[in-house]
Amino acid sequence: MMDTASQPGSGQYLQEIVHTALLRSLGALPRTELFDGGILVLFGEGSSWAKESAFRGKAMVFGKPLPSMLPSLGLRSNAALPLLAGRDACLPAVGEMPFTESDAFLVYHDHPLNTGLARAIRRRPFTRFDYADEWNNLGFGRIRTDGSPWAARGGFEPDGAQELAGMFVRGDAPGYCGSYLTLHDTHEASVLWCARPVGPVDSTEWSVIERFMCDWRADAMPCLPCLCQTPAGCRCLVTMRLDCDEDVGSARDVFDLYSNAGIPFSLAVTTGLDIGPADISLLNDVRAAGGTLLSHSHTHQHNWGAGPEEALAEAEASRRWFATTWPDTPPTDLAVSPFHTNPPYAVQALARAGFTGFVSGIIHNDPEYLLGRAGRVPFADGSLVSISQQSMLHGDSYRRQGHGVDVHIAAFEAQYLANGIFGCLDHPFSARYQYDWESKEQRREAHQQLIDAIRRYDGIWFWSQRQCFDFVKALASVRLRVSSGGKALVERCPPGGFGIRYRYMGGEYVVL
Repeated sequence: MMDTASQPGSGQYLQEIVHTALLRSLGALPRTELFDGGILVLFGEGSSWAKESAFRGKAMVFGKPLPSMLPSLGLRSNAALPLLAGRDACLPAVGEMPFTESDAFLVYHDHPLNTGLARAIRRRPFTRFDYADEWNNLGFGRIRTDGSPWAARGGFEPDGAQELAGMFVRGDAPGYCGSYLTLHDTHEASVLWCARPVGPVDSTEWSVIERFMCDWRADAMPCLPCLCQTPAGCRCLVTMRLDCDEDVGSARDVFDLYSNAGIPFSLAVTTGLDIGPADISLLNDVRAAGGTLLSHSHTHQHNWGAGPEEALAEAEASRRWFATTWPDTPPTDLAVSPFHTNPPYAVQALARAGFTGFVSGIIHNDPEYLLGRAGRVPFADGSLVSISQQSMLHGDSYRRQGHGVDVHIAAFEAQYLANGIFGCLDHPFSARYQYDWESKEQRREAHQQLIDAIRRYDGIWFWSQRQCFDFVKALASVRLRVSSGGKALVERCPPGGFGIRYRYMGGEYVVL
Protein backbone atom coordinates (compact mmCIF):
# COMPACT_ATOMS: atom_id res chain seq x y z
CA MET A 1 0.00 0.00 0.00
CA MET A 2 1.04 3.61 -0.64
CA ASP A 3 2.34 5.50 2.35
CA THR A 4 -0.43 7.99 3.20
CA ALA A 5 2.18 10.63 4.04
CA SER A 6 3.11 10.78 0.35
CA GLN A 7 -0.45 11.67 -0.71
CA PRO A 8 -0.75 15.38 -1.66
CA GLY A 9 -3.95 15.75 0.37
CA SER A 10 -2.48 14.36 3.59
CA GLY A 11 -1.45 16.53 6.50
CA GLN A 12 2.08 15.10 6.45
CA TYR A 13 2.74 15.63 2.73
CA LEU A 14 3.61 19.30 2.86
CA GLN A 15 5.60 18.90 6.05
CA GLU A 16 7.77 16.21 4.44
CA ILE A 17 8.45 18.30 1.30
CA VAL A 18 9.59 21.38 3.23
CA HIS A 19 11.34 19.43 5.97
CA THR A 20 13.51 17.55 3.46
CA ALA A 21 14.30 20.74 1.52
CA LEU A 22 15.59 22.32 4.72
CA LEU A 23 17.68 19.23 5.46
CA ARG A 24 19.31 19.47 2.02
CA SER A 25 20.39 23.02 2.82
CA LEU A 26 21.18 22.85 6.51
CA GLY A 27 22.37 19.29 7.06
CA ALA A 28 20.16 19.10 10.16
CA LEU A 29 17.15 20.95 11.44
CA PRO A 30 18.06 23.91 13.64
CA ARG A 31 17.92 23.76 17.39
CA THR A 32 15.90 26.93 17.63
CA GLU A 33 15.87 26.96 21.43
CA LEU A 34 19.53 28.03 21.29
CA PHE A 35 18.56 31.36 19.73
CA ASP A 36 17.20 34.50 21.30
CA GLY A 37 14.09 34.68 19.14
CA GLY A 38 15.03 31.71 16.99
CA ILE A 39 14.29 30.87 13.37
CA LEU A 40 10.74 29.70 12.76
CA VAL A 41 9.32 27.98 9.67
CA LEU A 42 5.56 27.94 9.00
CA PHE A 43 3.99 26.41 5.91
CA GLY A 44 0.53 25.65 4.63
CA GLU A 45 -2.75 27.51 4.72
CA GLY A 46 -3.79 28.58 8.19
CA SER A 47 -0.29 28.64 9.69
CA SER A 48 0.13 31.27 12.40
CA TRP A 49 2.28 32.19 15.33
CA ALA A 50 1.77 30.11 18.43
CA LYS A 51 0.63 33.25 20.22
CA GLU A 52 -1.08 36.36 18.93
CA SER A 53 1.75 38.52 20.26
CA ALA A 54 4.23 39.86 17.72
CA PHE A 55 6.95 37.47 16.61
CA ARG A 56 10.56 38.24 17.50
CA GLY A 57 13.44 36.77 15.50
CA LYS A 58 13.60 35.42 11.95
CA ALA A 59 10.80 33.51 10.27
CA MET A 60 9.84 31.98 6.93
CA VAL A 61 6.15 31.62 6.13
CA PHE A 62 4.96 29.67 3.07
CA GLY A 63 1.40 29.63 1.73
CA LYS A 64 -1.82 31.59 2.08
CA PRO A 65 -1.76 33.52 5.37
CA LEU A 66 -4.58 33.91 7.82
CA PRO A 67 -5.99 37.47 8.03
CA SER A 68 -4.57 37.75 11.55
CA MET A 69 -1.08 37.11 10.17
CA LEU A 70 -1.10 39.87 7.55
CA PRO A 71 0.25 42.70 9.76
CA SER A 72 3.18 40.54 10.89
CA LEU A 73 3.96 39.76 7.24
CA GLY A 74 3.59 43.36 6.08
CA LEU A 75 0.85 42.34 3.64
CA ARG A 76 -2.73 43.24 2.83
CA SER A 77 -5.40 41.38 0.90
CA ASN A 78 -6.67 42.93 -2.34
CA ALA A 79 -9.65 41.13 -3.91
CA ALA A 80 -9.51 43.44 -6.94
CA LEU A 81 -6.29 41.91 -8.25
CA PRO A 82 -6.61 39.65 -11.34
CA LEU A 83 -7.16 35.97 -10.58
CA LEU A 84 -4.42 33.41 -11.21
CA ALA A 85 -6.64 30.33 -11.59
CA GLY A 86 -5.85 28.48 -14.81
CA ARG A 87 -3.15 30.91 -15.89
CA ASP A 88 -0.42 28.31 -15.36
CA ALA A 89 -1.77 26.41 -18.40
CA CYS A 90 0.77 25.92 -21.16
CA LEU A 91 0.45 24.46 -24.65
CA PRO A 92 2.83 21.64 -25.61
CA ALA A 93 5.90 22.70 -27.56
CA VAL A 94 5.12 21.08 -30.92
CA GLY A 95 5.25 22.08 -34.56
CA GLU A 96 7.59 25.01 -35.11
CA MET A 97 7.24 26.56 -31.64
CA PRO A 98 10.74 26.89 -30.14
CA PHE A 99 9.15 26.65 -26.68
CA THR A 100 5.87 27.51 -24.93
CA GLU A 101 5.10 29.42 -21.74
CA SER A 102 2.13 30.04 -19.47
CA ASP A 103 0.35 33.39 -19.23
CA ALA A 104 1.32 33.64 -15.55
CA PHE A 105 4.90 34.57 -14.76
CA LEU A 106 7.14 35.82 -11.96
CA VAL A 107 9.35 38.89 -11.91
CA TYR A 108 12.15 39.07 -9.35
CA HIS A 109 13.17 42.57 -8.31
CA ASP A 110 16.63 43.89 -7.45
CA HIS A 111 17.44 43.04 -3.85
CA PRO A 112 20.50 41.61 -2.06
CA LEU A 113 18.65 38.32 -1.41
CA ASN A 114 18.04 37.96 -5.16
CA THR A 115 21.70 38.46 -6.02
CA GLY A 116 22.93 35.56 -8.12
CA LEU A 117 19.64 34.64 -9.74
CA ALA A 118 20.20 33.88 -13.41
CA ARG A 119 18.54 35.99 -16.09
CA ALA A 120 16.39 33.03 -17.12
CA ILE A 121 14.86 32.95 -13.63
CA ARG A 122 14.48 36.65 -12.88
CA ARG A 123 11.50 36.70 -15.22
CA ARG A 124 10.19 33.17 -15.40
CA PRO A 125 6.84 31.64 -16.40
CA PHE A 126 4.85 29.45 -14.05
CA THR A 127 5.15 26.72 -16.72
CA ARG A 128 7.47 26.27 -19.69
CA PHE A 129 7.90 23.43 -22.18
CA ASP A 130 10.75 22.89 -24.63
CA TYR A 131 9.55 19.54 -25.93
CA ALA A 132 5.88 18.47 -26.05
CA ASP A 133 4.53 18.86 -22.50
CA GLU A 134 7.43 16.95 -20.95
CA TRP A 135 10.60 18.97 -20.62
CA ASN A 136 11.60 22.40 -19.37
CA ASN A 137 15.22 22.72 -20.39
CA LEU A 138 15.67 25.72 -18.06
CA GLY A 139 15.32 23.29 -15.18
CA PHE A 140 12.62 24.65 -12.90
CA GLY A 141 9.30 23.07 -11.94
CA ARG A 142 5.70 24.15 -12.41
CA ILE A 143 3.95 26.68 -10.19
CA ARG A 144 0.33 25.56 -10.11
CA THR A 145 -2.82 27.62 -9.57
CA ASP A 146 -5.10 24.77 -8.47
CA GLY A 147 -4.96 25.21 -4.71
CA SER A 148 -2.51 22.31 -4.24
CA PRO A 149 0.72 22.56 -2.20
CA TRP A 150 2.46 23.35 -5.51
CA ALA A 151 0.17 26.32 -6.26
CA ALA A 152 0.73 30.02 -5.67
CA ARG A 153 -1.97 32.03 -3.91
CA GLY A 154 -2.65 35.41 -5.46
CA GLY A 155 -4.38 38.47 -4.06
CA PHE A 156 -1.84 39.72 -1.51
CA GLU A 157 0.32 42.82 -1.91
CA PRO A 158 2.88 44.64 0.26
CA ASP A 159 1.73 46.79 3.12
CA GLY A 160 5.06 47.54 4.75
CA ALA A 161 6.92 44.52 3.35
CA GLN A 162 9.37 44.72 0.47
CA GLU A 163 8.43 42.66 -2.56
CA LEU A 164 11.21 40.37 -3.76
CA ALA A 165 9.13 38.82 -6.55
CA GLY A 166 5.71 39.60 -7.99
CA MET A 167 3.20 37.55 -9.97
CA PHE A 168 1.84 38.78 -13.29
CA VAL A 169 -0.40 37.53 -16.09
CA ARG A 170 -0.44 38.44 -19.74
CA GLY A 171 -3.22 38.00 -22.29
CA ASP A 172 -6.77 39.32 -22.31
CA ALA A 173 -6.61 40.27 -18.63
CA PRO A 174 -2.99 41.24 -18.05
CA GLY A 175 -1.70 42.71 -14.86
CA TYR A 176 -0.20 42.35 -11.45
CA CYS A 177 -1.75 39.50 -9.40
CA GLY A 178 0.07 40.05 -6.13
CA SER A 179 3.31 39.23 -4.38
CA TYR A 180 5.05 35.88 -4.67
CA LEU A 181 7.94 36.52 -2.30
CA THR A 182 8.23 39.35 0.26
CA LEU A 183 10.49 40.44 3.10
CA HIS A 184 9.22 42.31 6.15
CA ASP A 185 11.97 43.77 8.33
CA THR A 186 11.34 45.44 11.67
CA HIS A 187 13.62 46.12 14.60
CA GLU A 188 12.41 42.93 16.31
CA ALA A 189 11.92 40.56 13.38
CA SER A 190 12.72 39.62 9.80
CA VAL A 191 9.97 37.63 8.06
CA LEU A 192 10.22 36.09 4.59
CA TRP A 193 6.91 35.04 3.00
CA CYS A 194 6.22 32.99 -0.15
CA ALA A 195 2.79 32.66 -1.75
CA ARG A 196 3.39 28.96 -2.45
CA PRO A 197 3.11 26.40 0.39
CA VAL A 198 6.27 24.54 -0.70
CA GLY A 199 8.17 27.73 -1.50
CA PRO A 200 10.60 27.68 -4.45
CA VAL A 201 11.71 24.15 -3.60
CA ASP A 202 11.89 22.99 -7.24
CA SER A 203 14.18 25.69 -8.62
CA THR A 204 17.54 27.29 -8.00
CA GLU A 205 15.39 30.14 -6.66
CA TRP A 206 15.69 28.18 -3.40
CA SER A 207 19.03 30.00 -3.05
CA VAL A 208 17.02 33.07 -1.94
CA ILE A 209 15.71 31.02 1.00
CA GLU A 210 19.22 29.85 1.86
CA ARG A 211 20.62 33.37 1.70
CA PHE A 212 17.91 34.56 4.06
CA MET A 213 18.68 31.77 6.54
CA CYS A 214 22.46 32.02 6.54
CA ASP A 215 23.29 35.67 5.82
CA TRP A 216 20.40 38.11 6.17
CA ARG A 217 20.81 40.73 8.92
CA ALA A 218 23.62 38.76 10.51
CA ASP A 219 24.37 41.68 12.83
CA ALA A 220 20.91 41.66 14.41
CA MET A 221 19.15 38.37 13.61
CA PRO A 222 19.92 34.67 14.15
CA CYS A 223 21.45 32.83 11.20
CA LEU A 224 22.01 29.20 10.30
CA PRO A 225 24.96 27.69 8.40
CA CYS A 226 23.98 26.44 4.92
CA LEU A 227 25.93 23.76 3.07
CA CYS A 228 27.40 24.77 -0.28
CA GLN A 229 26.48 22.53 -3.22
CA THR A 230 29.97 22.28 -4.70
CA PRO A 231 33.42 21.48 -3.29
CA ALA A 232 35.88 24.16 -2.26
CA GLY A 233 37.43 25.73 -5.36
CA CYS A 234 34.53 24.73 -7.62
CA ARG A 235 31.85 27.13 -8.86
CA CYS A 236 29.70 24.56 -10.66
CA LEU A 237 29.79 20.80 -11.22
CA VAL A 238 28.90 19.64 -14.74
CA THR A 239 27.91 16.08 -15.60
CA MET A 240 26.76 14.52 -18.87
CA ARG A 241 25.00 11.25 -19.57
CA LEU A 242 23.14 9.27 -22.23
CA ASP A 243 20.07 7.20 -21.37
CA CYS A 244 20.27 3.97 -23.33
CA ASP A 245 16.62 3.11 -23.92
CA GLU A 246 17.43 0.85 -26.86
CA ASP A 247 20.77 0.65 -28.72
CA VAL A 248 23.63 0.90 -26.21
CA GLY A 249 26.49 0.60 -28.71
CA SER A 250 25.29 3.52 -30.84
CA ALA A 251 26.49 5.85 -28.07
CA ARG A 252 30.08 5.17 -29.15
CA ASP A 253 30.52 8.39 -31.13
CA VAL A 254 29.31 10.61 -28.28
CA PHE A 255 31.53 8.75 -25.82
CA ASP A 256 34.50 9.31 -28.13
CA LEU A 257 33.71 13.05 -28.31
CA TYR A 258 33.72 13.42 -24.52
CA SER A 259 36.66 11.07 -24.05
CA ASN A 260 38.77 13.06 -26.52
CA ALA A 261 37.79 16.24 -24.65
CA GLY A 262 38.92 14.69 -21.35
CA ILE A 263 35.39 14.86 -19.88
CA PRO A 264 33.88 11.97 -17.85
CA PHE A 265 30.91 10.34 -19.51
CA SER A 266 28.04 8.38 -18.01
CA LEU A 267 25.59 5.86 -19.46
CA ALA A 268 22.28 4.74 -18.00
CA VAL A 269 21.56 1.19 -19.23
CA THR A 270 18.21 -0.53 -19.67
CA THR A 271 19.53 -3.93 -18.67
CA GLY A 272 16.80 -6.06 -20.24
CA LEU A 273 17.86 -5.09 -23.76
CA ASP A 274 19.57 -7.54 -26.10
CA ILE A 275 23.07 -6.41 -25.11
CA GLY A 276 25.77 -7.86 -27.35
CA PRO A 277 29.59 -7.81 -27.46
CA ALA A 278 29.78 -4.35 -29.08
CA ASP A 279 27.59 -2.93 -26.34
CA ILE A 280 29.67 -4.53 -23.59
CA SER A 281 32.84 -3.23 -25.24
CA LEU A 282 31.51 0.33 -25.02
CA LEU A 283 30.39 -0.13 -21.42
CA ASN A 284 33.83 -1.44 -20.48
CA ASP A 285 35.45 1.54 -22.16
CA VAL A 286 33.20 3.95 -20.25
CA ARG A 287 34.22 2.28 -16.99
CA ALA A 288 37.91 2.31 -17.92
CA ALA A 289 37.74 6.02 -18.78
CA GLY A 290 36.39 6.92 -15.33
CA GLY A 291 32.77 7.22 -16.38
CA THR A 292 29.70 5.92 -14.60
CA LEU A 293 27.26 3.18 -15.51
CA LEU A 294 23.80 3.64 -14.02
CA SER A 295 20.68 1.53 -14.16
CA HIS A 296 17.90 2.72 -16.44
CA SER A 297 15.66 -0.06 -15.07
CA HIS A 298 15.39 -3.56 -16.51
CA THR A 299 12.48 -3.32 -18.96
CA HIS A 300 11.86 0.46 -19.09
CA GLN A 301 8.39 0.55 -17.57
CA HIS A 302 6.60 3.69 -16.49
CA ASN A 303 7.01 4.20 -12.74
CA TRP A 304 9.32 1.15 -12.59
CA GLY A 305 6.11 -0.94 -12.62
CA ALA A 306 2.43 -0.75 -11.77
CA GLY A 307 2.93 -0.97 -8.02
CA PRO A 308 5.49 -1.27 -5.21
CA GLU A 309 6.28 -4.97 -5.66
CA GLU A 310 6.62 -4.71 -9.45
CA ALA A 311 8.92 -1.71 -9.00
CA LEU A 312 11.02 -3.62 -6.49
CA ALA A 313 11.33 -6.62 -8.82
CA GLU A 314 12.30 -4.33 -11.71
CA ALA A 315 14.97 -2.58 -9.66
CA GLU A 316 16.39 -5.82 -8.29
CA ALA A 317 16.51 -7.41 -11.76
CA SER A 318 18.53 -4.50 -13.08
CA ARG A 319 21.05 -4.70 -10.24
CA ARG A 320 21.39 -8.46 -10.76
CA TRP A 321 22.34 -7.87 -14.40
CA PHE A 322 25.17 -5.57 -13.32
CA ALA A 323 26.30 -8.09 -10.69
CA THR A 324 26.34 -10.90 -13.28
CA THR A 325 28.06 -8.86 -16.00
CA TRP A 326 30.85 -7.55 -13.75
CA PRO A 327 31.07 -10.04 -10.85
CA ASP A 328 34.27 -8.44 -9.56
CA THR A 329 32.54 -5.08 -8.99
CA PRO A 330 29.63 -4.19 -6.69
CA PRO A 331 26.50 -3.67 -8.80
CA THR A 332 25.61 -0.06 -9.44
CA ASP A 333 23.61 1.68 -6.73
CA LEU A 334 22.72 4.61 -9.02
CA ALA A 335 19.72 4.85 -11.33
CA VAL A 336 17.90 6.98 -13.88
CA SER A 337 14.16 6.30 -13.83
CA PRO A 338 12.54 5.12 -17.08
CA PHE A 339 10.48 7.92 -18.65
CA HIS A 340 11.78 9.98 -15.70
CA THR A 341 8.75 8.91 -13.66
CA ASN A 342 9.29 8.78 -9.91
CA PRO A 343 6.14 8.17 -7.88
CA PRO A 344 6.97 7.80 -4.19
CA TYR A 345 6.31 4.04 -4.22
CA ALA A 346 8.93 3.58 -6.96
CA VAL A 347 11.47 5.69 -5.08
CA GLN A 348 10.84 3.58 -1.97
CA ALA A 349 11.35 0.45 -4.08
CA LEU A 350 14.71 1.77 -5.29
CA ALA A 351 15.83 2.18 -1.70
CA ARG A 352 14.66 -1.35 -0.83
CA ALA A 353 16.61 -2.72 -3.81
CA GLY A 354 19.85 -1.16 -2.58
CA PHE A 355 20.02 1.98 -4.68
CA THR A 356 21.46 5.00 -2.89
CA GLY A 357 20.98 7.67 -5.57
CA PHE A 358 18.82 8.37 -8.61
CA VAL A 359 18.57 11.09 -11.24
CA SER A 360 15.17 12.76 -11.06
CA GLY A 361 13.09 15.68 -12.06
CA ILE A 362 11.11 16.83 -15.07
CA ILE A 363 8.29 19.35 -15.09
CA HIS A 364 5.76 16.84 -16.49
CA ASN A 365 5.34 14.60 -13.46
CA ASP A 366 6.20 13.76 -9.85
CA PRO A 367 6.93 17.26 -8.49
CA GLU A 368 8.14 15.76 -5.21
CA TYR A 369 11.38 14.76 -6.94
CA LEU A 370 12.18 17.89 -8.94
CA LEU A 371 14.71 19.40 -6.56
CA GLY A 372 16.10 22.92 -6.59
CA ARG A 373 19.28 21.54 -5.04
CA ALA A 374 20.53 17.98 -4.95
CA GLY A 375 20.33 15.88 -1.81
CA ARG A 376 18.02 13.78 0.33
CA VAL A 377 14.55 13.09 -1.00
CA PRO A 378 11.14 13.02 0.70
CA PHE A 379 9.07 9.89 1.30
CA ALA A 380 12.03 7.50 1.40
CA ASP A 381 13.75 6.02 4.42
CA GLY A 382 17.49 5.95 4.71
CA SER A 383 20.09 7.94 2.83
CA LEU A 384 18.62 7.98 -0.69
CA VAL A 385 19.66 11.13 -2.57
CA SER A 386 18.78 12.59 -5.94
CA ILE A 387 20.08 15.08 -8.48
CA SER A 388 17.47 16.68 -10.76
CA GLN A 389 18.48 17.02 -14.40
CA GLN A 390 16.01 17.92 -17.15
CA SER A 391 18.17 19.78 -19.67
CA MET A 392 17.83 17.39 -22.62
CA LEU A 393 19.63 17.72 -25.93
CA HIS A 394 17.04 16.71 -28.53
CA GLY A 395 17.23 17.06 -32.30
CA ASP A 396 13.78 18.59 -32.76
CA SER A 397 14.31 21.19 -30.04
CA TYR A 398 17.79 21.93 -31.37
CA ARG A 399 16.35 22.70 -34.81
CA ARG A 400 13.41 24.76 -33.54
CA GLN A 401 15.72 26.79 -31.31
CA GLY A 402 17.97 27.89 -34.15
CA HIS A 403 20.50 25.03 -34.18
CA GLY A 404 21.94 26.39 -30.96
CA VAL A 405 22.32 25.45 -27.31
CA ASP A 406 21.46 28.80 -25.71
CA VAL A 407 18.70 27.27 -23.59
CA HIS A 408 21.09 24.74 -22.11
CA ILE A 409 23.62 27.48 -21.38
CA ALA A 410 20.88 29.43 -19.60
CA ALA A 411 20.10 26.34 -17.48
CA PHE A 412 23.80 25.93 -16.78
CA GLU A 413 24.10 29.59 -15.74
CA ALA A 414 21.30 29.13 -13.21
CA GLN A 415 23.25 26.33 -11.54
CA TYR A 416 26.51 28.24 -11.94
CA LEU A 417 25.14 31.24 -10.04
CA ALA A 418 23.62 28.93 -7.41
CA ASN A 419 26.92 27.00 -7.05
CA GLY A 420 25.03 23.87 -8.03
CA ILE A 421 25.22 20.81 -10.26
CA PHE A 422 24.33 21.12 -13.93
CA GLY A 423 23.44 17.87 -15.63
CA CYS A 424 22.43 17.44 -19.25
CA LEU A 425 21.39 14.33 -21.11
CA ASP A 426 20.83 12.81 -24.53
CA HIS A 427 20.05 9.40 -25.97
CA PRO A 428 21.85 7.12 -28.42
CA PHE A 429 20.30 6.35 -31.77
CA SER A 430 18.44 3.15 -32.52
CA ALA A 431 16.92 1.59 -35.61
CA ARG A 432 13.51 2.74 -34.35
CA TYR A 433 14.14 6.29 -33.20
CA GLN A 434 16.87 8.92 -33.48
CA TYR A 435 15.38 11.54 -31.12
CA ASP A 436 14.82 13.78 -34.14
CA TRP A 437 18.52 14.35 -34.77
CA GLU A 438 19.20 14.69 -38.50
CA SER A 439 22.45 12.78 -38.17
CA LYS A 440 25.09 11.73 -35.70
CA GLU A 441 27.22 14.59 -37.01
CA GLN A 442 24.55 17.12 -36.06
CA ARG A 443 24.28 15.61 -32.58
CA ARG A 444 28.04 15.78 -32.07
CA GLU A 445 28.01 19.41 -33.25
CA ALA A 446 25.42 20.29 -30.59
CA HIS A 447 27.41 18.58 -27.84
CA GLN A 448 30.61 20.31 -28.96
CA GLN A 449 28.85 23.69 -28.85
CA LEU A 450 27.77 23.03 -25.29
CA ILE A 451 31.22 21.86 -24.18
CA ASP A 452 32.90 24.89 -25.73
CA ALA A 453 30.42 27.33 -24.16
CA ILE A 454 30.70 25.88 -20.65
CA ARG A 455 34.49 25.86 -20.79
CA ARG A 456 34.46 29.66 -21.12
CA TYR A 457 33.36 29.93 -17.48
CA ASP A 458 35.77 29.86 -14.54
CA GLY A 459 35.58 27.31 -11.74
CA ILE A 460 33.93 24.51 -13.74
CA TRP A 461 34.60 20.90 -12.82
CA PHE A 462 33.42 18.15 -15.18
CA TRP A 463 32.50 15.11 -13.12
CA SER A 464 30.95 11.73 -13.75
CA GLN A 465 27.60 10.87 -12.23
CA ARG A 466 29.38 8.69 -9.65
CA GLN A 467 31.58 11.57 -8.52
CA CYS A 468 28.59 13.90 -8.26
CA PHE A 469 26.55 11.40 -6.27
CA ASP A 470 29.44 10.57 -3.94
CA PHE A 471 29.77 14.26 -3.15
CA VAL A 472 26.02 14.73 -2.65
CA LYS A 473 25.94 11.71 -0.31
CA ALA A 474 28.86 13.18 1.65
CA LEU A 475 26.96 16.47 1.97
CA ALA A 476 23.91 14.59 3.23
CA SER A 477 25.97 13.09 6.06
CA VAL A 478 27.19 16.44 7.42
CA ARG A 479 25.62 17.79 10.60
CA LEU A 480 25.96 21.45 11.48
CA ARG A 481 24.57 23.37 14.44
CA VAL A 482 24.91 26.72 16.13
CA SER A 483 26.08 27.08 19.71
CA SER A 484 24.34 29.25 22.29
CA GLY A 485 27.06 31.80 21.59
CA GLY A 486 26.20 31.94 17.90
CA LYS A 487 29.18 29.94 16.61
CA ALA A 488 28.71 27.40 13.82
CA LEU A 489 29.82 23.92 14.88
CA VAL A 490 30.39 20.78 12.79
CA GLU A 491 28.90 17.85 14.68
CA ARG A 492 29.53 15.23 12.01
CA CYS A 493 31.25 15.10 8.64
CA PRO A 494 32.51 12.28 6.38
CA PRO A 495 36.20 11.38 6.20
CA GLY A 496 38.05 12.06 2.99
CA GLY A 497 38.89 15.05 0.86
CA PHE A 498 35.45 16.10 -0.36
CA GLY A 499 36.16 19.82 0.13
CA ILE A 500 32.79 20.36 1.81
CA ARG A 501 32.08 23.97 2.79
CA TYR A 502 29.29 26.06 4.24
CA ARG A 503 28.13 29.68 4.31
CA TYR A 504 27.38 31.47 7.56
CA MET A 505 26.80 35.12 8.42
CA GLY A 506 28.38 36.38 5.21
CA GLY A 507 31.45 34.14 5.33
CA GLU A 508 32.40 30.84 3.73
CA TYR A 509 34.13 28.03 5.60
CA VAL A 510 35.61 24.63 4.67
CA VAL A 511 34.70 21.65 6.81
CA LEU A 512 37.96 20.11 7.98
